[in-house]
Amino acid sequence: MSMMDAVSGNYGLSEAGAILRRRNRSIANQQAATLGQKRGSRKMSDITKQYVEGFAPKMASYGRRGLAGPNVKSGIQRKGLEQYATDLQSSLGAETANLQNELNSISMDEATSQSELEQYINDLLLAKNQRIIDTATQLLGLKY
Repeated sequence: MSMMDAVSGNYGLSEAGAILRRRNRSIANQQAATLGQKRGSRKMSDITKQYVEGFAPKMASYGRRGLAGPNVKSGIQRKGLEQYATDLQSSLGAETANLQNELNSISMDEATSQSELEQYINDLLLAKNQRIIDTATQLLGLKY
């Protein structure tokens, strides 16, 4: 064991371990973001499909009640279709907000993890420097 190893302890190993853990966490966050985007896109696609497929039956129901047709101007039909479009946009908006919240959470976790890593490395460096100073002080004391 060299004098430098005795002074610096396992600084390099601790730093390397922390960086490896941070890298692994970053990879996991990237995977979570990718899966979250796929899941969100799939949900939005399902919502759109549900409303598109539901449009023809909705119109047919107005026709059966005599509220739709070539020369019919029905306020009930117009209001119903406005509500249908509003519901579609609300559903898509809510899903978009959910997806954005998930991605924001992942982004915040990334920032926090990076900050924690930097703080940990700074603390290790400070401890290493303090050990060097303490060792130098002890060696100077042995000189006399």
